[in-house]
Amino acid sequence: MRRHRYALGDSRRESARLRVQARLWDPDSFALFDRLGIRPGWKVLEIGPGQGSLHLELRRRARGPIDAVEPSPVFATRLRRLCGKDGHGQGQIWTVGLREAPLPRRHYDLIFARWVFLFLPDPAAHLRKLARALKPGGLLALQDYHRGAFAMIPQPAEWENFAMAERRFFEAQGANVSPAETLPTLYRRAGLRVEQIEPIIKMGHPGSPTWNWMTTFFLGMMDRYAKHPPFSPTQAIRLRRWWRAAARNPSSILIAPAVVNVVGRKPRTRR
Repeated sequence: MRRHRYALGDSRRESARLRVQARLWDPDSFALFDRLGIRPGWKVLEIGPGQGSLHLELRRRARGPIDAVEPSPVFATRLRRLCGKDGHGQGQIWTVGLREAPLPRRHYDLIFARWVFLFLPDPAAHLRKLARALKPGGLLALQDYHRGAFAMIPQPAEWENFAMAERRFFEAQGANVSPAETLPTLYRRAGLRVEQIEPIIKMGHPGSPTWNWMTTFFLGMMDRYAKHPPFSPTQAIRLRRWWRAAARNPSSILIAPAVVNVVGRKPRTRR
């Protein structure tokens, strides 16, 4: 597995964007937690907690400390501060990449990650590592993107090249912007039984939380994507103009990339 770094960084601007994103998407993660049936005393690991909103919710449901892998020292420092306020104690936080984290074997009832695998090279190897860390009967629950639904209507002429450039931006780092396409197959290869595959699709007109969330992210990434053909700086200028014009048309709509819940269980050891 190749060493990697979070492509979007941990600046104040990115931290603020992540908090806005969490307000939009956390209810869907909470609904997943409801279905998982997290109980007090569960041993839980979160990969990439970022700004920590889901980490705190997992601690509340487990009624105790949980562990985390958070490579960003900035995010890890914030996480430790937040965890010091809820009375559940401090869990183990490994401030390294998932590849380097010394996870205990056969230890966790639940391992959870949201929007992590799109940044990881060699997802099969990472999944094998997580499967080893699960107890028999333990659950691996990932929420990540399937890009197939991503659209703007009316569609700009540059859209297909823009979407291809996004894939190539992530591929240049050895990653996959649409990991949910392959996660169920990789679960099975890692020895996990797939129990749930559920897509969540959000859409919104100009001014809606979904429209604003996507606009902030994609206009911020536009110039970086323009370095990856077939998209170009000239096309980026035209698409940015189209996007801003679309924001003045109440009938315009953005359909977000689908977020897919993929839940797998480690089989119990036969006696």
